[in-house]
Amino acid sequence: MKIKNCILIIASLLAVSACDYEDINTSSTGVSDDELKQKGLMYGAPFMAMQQRVIPIGSPSLTTGPGNDLQNTDLISSGNYIGYFGNNNDWANNPLEATWYFTEKRMVYAYQNFYSTFFQSWIDIHDKVKDSELPSDHAIGALADVVKVIAWSRATDVFGPIAYTRAGQGEISPKFDAQEDVYKAMLADLAAAVEVLNHAPDQILPLYDLIYGGNTAQWIKLANSIMLRLAVRTHFKNEALAREYIEKALNPANGGVMEVVADEAKIGDGPLMPLKNSMMASVEEYGETRMGATIWAYLKGYADDRMAKMFTQAEQTSGKLDYKCLPPTNNNSKTDSRAKTTSKPIVTDASPLYWMRASEVYFLRAEAALYGLAAGDAKSLYETGVRTSFEEFGVAGADTYLQKTTLPVDIKNGNTAIYYYSSVLQTGNTSPKWDDYKTANQQEEQLQKIMTQKYLALFPNAVEAWTEYRRTGYPYVAKPADTQAYSRIGAEDPNTRTPERFRFAPSEYQTNPNMEEIPTLLGGPDQGATPLWWVRDNRPKQ
Repeated sequence: MKIKNCILIIASLLAVSACDYEDINTSSTGVSDDELKQKGLMYGAPFMAMQQRVIPIGSPSLTTGPGNDLQNTDLISSGNYIGYFGNNNDWANNPLEATWYFTEKRMVYAYQNFYSTFFQSWIDIHDKVKDSELPSDHAIGALADVVKVIAWSRATDVFGPIAYTRAGQGEISPKFDAQEDVYKAMLADLAAAVEVLNHAPDQILPLYDLIYGGNTAQWIKLANSIMLRLAVRTHFKNEALAREYIEKALNPANGGVMEVVADEAKIGDGPLMPLKNSMMASVEEYGETRMGATIWAYLKGYADDRMAKMFTQAEQTSGKLDYKCLPPTNNNSKTDSRAKTTSKPIVTDASPLYWMRASEVYFLRAEAALYGLAAGDAKSLYETGVRTSFEEFGVAGADTYLQKTTLPVDIKNGNTAIYYYSSVLQTGNTSPKWDDYKTANQQEEQLQKIMTQKYLALFPNAVEAWTEYRRTGYPYVAKPADTQAYSRIGAEDPNTRTPERFRFAPSEYQTNPNMEEIPTLLGGPDQGATPLWWVRDNRPKQ
């Protein structure tokens, strides 16, 4: 963690510790005011820091630090690959993950952002509660473990093997786990945390919880929803594991899952701590993050009213306002006159970052129902997911949208802010209407519909969207503008649409002898073209 961030958190904690605690309901928390103060000082700072590291965000005083971190994790990498964003800069002399250069420096940086920086805050809590016999400490530990799973699920979904089951055991060179074992352990950790939280006070660390203000019931819903996310992700590779934890997640006796917009988990500027949306640096200060080609093609083809909530219109050379995009791996200079006609993501300092939203839960339940893994009607759940997403973005017309049979548009020369680029997206694609089928394989088309609408609803959660594309092959995405990008990640197919993963930096192999096991744990070489464990065997190819 950066020094300025530490200073800010400590100052915040001192201010909070000096507050009047008379209004805290000690009968609901089960502890005295003095104990609340002590636990706040002991656990509050690391818990606040943990929350800021799941998806990088920080105080306005940190200027571009969290913005650079978010570029690395979500904007110029996963968000670029999945077509949420196009990159508006010339990095020819500074090869980055945006154009599939997985350099030593950038991969060290990525592993810090996804894994190790978060570890420092989690271990501060873990080491204090692991041997405690106090129920209040167990509740705090359970809360910390839920956040740990959310953070490190992003890490394993980007790198594959990570040190999970032996994390926190004090080993200098920890052993890594295969991704299937990471998933099994994460699901077990979530189930254990939910069990503890269901017997915990109704508020936990309310003065330090940037997500739900200490509301235990909301944390239980989030934990169960994350359990559902991870369990559904496994069903193509380990159906028994998926069934076990889908049942746990959806069992009302365990506290339920997200159902309404107010359940969403988001982090942003609030009364407990000033925070600035970390997209702002890349969008406004650097002028580098712009509208991606893939999302443009779907929003345009479906005449989707959510477009106006996601992106600005830009003035074109004709003088008219319109939406214009940039393709994946674009590295034209932002001083190019055409770059000025590109749409920007709509974001302000106060815009939150989303960990999970209710619409995603409905799409997860729709997929589970589609494959007979849970009760429910897949069509109804799918349509509820679309309606909920429209509500989340504050637009009307979901019922009309769900009757549309239009397809995403093909990307042609003139649609993007660079010349001589085109990408076909209509062929083999799908419409929003559930009963509109193009082939005899209705289940496959239904999965495609679920994943396509989930992709739109997830915006701007880029790592999650990239993960679901790699797992299922949907939605279809635009091809890279850089025709040689595939060769940099070890892929053999020139038609490769996205990397499969980040690789580990070569220096990691020199510091941890257990890294030698990585290729075995991966089931292939440590390179960007090696698929991760949860990729289904029959994933379609564009």
